[in-house]
Order: sequence, then C-alpha cells, then structure tokens
Amino acid sequence: MTKKPITKVDELREALKAKKEAEERQKQPQEQAPKVEAAEEKLEVAEEKKEKDITTELEAAEREAKEHYEKLLRLMAEFENYKKRALREKEEHIKYANETLIKEILPVLDDFDRTLAHFSAEKETNLNTFIDGVQLIQKSLLNILQKFGLTEIDAIGQKFDPSLHDAVSCINSTEHEDDTVIEVHRKGYKLFDRVIRASQVVVAKKIQQ
Repeated sequence: MTKKPITKVDELREALKAKKEAEERQKQPQEQAPKVEAAEEKLEVAEEKKEKDITTELEAAEREAKEHYEKLLRLMAEFENYKKRALREKEEHIKYANETLIKEILPVLDDFDRTLAHFSAEKETNLNTFIDGVQLIQKSLLNILQKFGLTEIDAIGQKFDPSLHDAVSCINSTEHEDDTVIEVHRKGYKLFDRVIRASQVVVAKKIQQ
C-alpha cells in the first residue's frame, strides 16, 4: 500500500492538534486543583472533628473513672468501719454474754451471805438447820441454771452410755445387770442438748453365778 504524502496542511493540522492537546493537559491540573484542595480541607475538618470527639470522650471516661474510684474508696472506708464496729460489738457481746445469768445468781450469793452471817452469830449451831439452809440455796441455784437450759444427767441405775458417762472404775456385782451405773462420783450436766460435762460413774460388772 502506497503511503499518502504529507502535505503542508497536514503538518499544520498535526501541529495545531498537538498544541491543543498540550494546552488541555496543562489546563487539566489547574481545574482539578480546587477540587483537591476542597477535598483536603473537608478531610482536615473531619479529622479535627474526630480528634475533638475522641478528646471529649476521653475526658468523659476519665471523669467517670475518677467518680468510680472515689466511690470505691468510700465503700472501702465504710466497709472497714463496719468491720471494726462489728468486731467491737462481738467482743462486747462475748464479754457481757453471761450478764443475765450472773444477775440471776446474785440473789443466791446473798442467801449464802445471810446464812453464813446467821450461823456465825449463833453460839450453838444446829447442824440440821444449817444443812437445810444450804440445801435451799442449792435448790435455788439449780432452778436458776435450769432456766438457762442446764439439766443434770441421769446416771444411777442407767445403762452405761459413753456419750453421757465417764467410767472411773468397775465393780463386780451379783445384784446389778452388766454395765449398769451404780455410783456417781461427780454429777454430769447438759446445756440444752449438748453434754458440757459427763458424769463420772462406777459401773457394775455382773458376776455369773
């Protein structure tokens, strides 16, 4: 195929076209510059707003954390005061736990004082009268203790029970059944359902005839 010769007009057209393209390329960045600047400005404003929002949230979080910390300190102080108060009340309760019992027993001590004073003043002491007076005081004391849950453990004639009785000796016997309590060396007592002192007893061992 034969190449068409380039004329002067064609050269002018090509030069004009190239010039227009060059102008358009040069013009294009100038037209886009304001758009880029506007976008950058919007981005900068958005970042500033975001930074401000984060700062505001951080300050709010710090205030809330400080409030919670101060509240925790108050609660810890209140709890510490409560523990100290509860300990004082417990110690005082233990210290004066027997106050009511002691008040009930005081009249018994008065009875002892009066009885001893009476027989000390007597030139001739009637032993039976003295014994009767002491027995009355003993009965009065037992009645008071029973009001507070104290009961005597029944032992004589009972089957030996290691939860209630403490055997101090055994005696062979033909009159009693095996393991029967026949003597009490020291009385035992229960406080309500709890044994606070077992009875010291002598137990019979039956002799086979």
